[in-house]
Amino acid sequence: MDRKIDKFTVLGIDPGVATTGFAIVEKEKNQINLVKYGVIKTNKNAELGERLGVLYRDLSQIFNDYDIDFVAIEKIFFNTNLKTVVSVSEARGVVLLSSYIHNKKVFEYTPLQAKKTVIGFGRASKSEIQDALKAILSLRDLPKPDDAADAIAVALCHIYSYDFYSKVSDD
Repeated sequence: MDRKIDKFTVLGIDPGVATTGFAIVEKEKNQINLVKYGVIKTNKNAELGERLGVLYRDLSQIFNDYDIDFVAIEKIFFNTNLKTVVSVSEARGVVLLSSYIHNKKVFEYTPLQAKKTVIGFGRASKSEIQDALKAILSLRDLPKPDDAADAIAVALCHIYSYDFYSKVSDD
């Protein structure tokens, strides 16, 4: 990691062409605050270029509205459905490009890493992840939909990884 900082903001992303989950999570000293989360949805009847354009536009708006320090994105995991892998890859490309244009450093984590970070084991169900996120972040309600919850988890994965690597590099 670059240098240890006491306050930083992570944009967590669970990429997809139809629905991209996002979460803005801030860490200041020992406090973690969920600033905003949600999904970017695209029109399933629109051309692919238009859908990717909507994703780029909405991500750019997030970068302009919030002081994002890092981007944490889910890596593609092995999937037997080639169509899904291609679609997620296209959305990931837009996220990577948007992050680059806005001069943000990107960190990638597998869904397994994010789940292990949040709940302690990598085979947790969506509902177990949501329950854990609610407890960790002292939320009133479960974070939904699943794409947004996954984005929160990947943002937390980066926060905890950043803290760990900062401590290791200080030794």
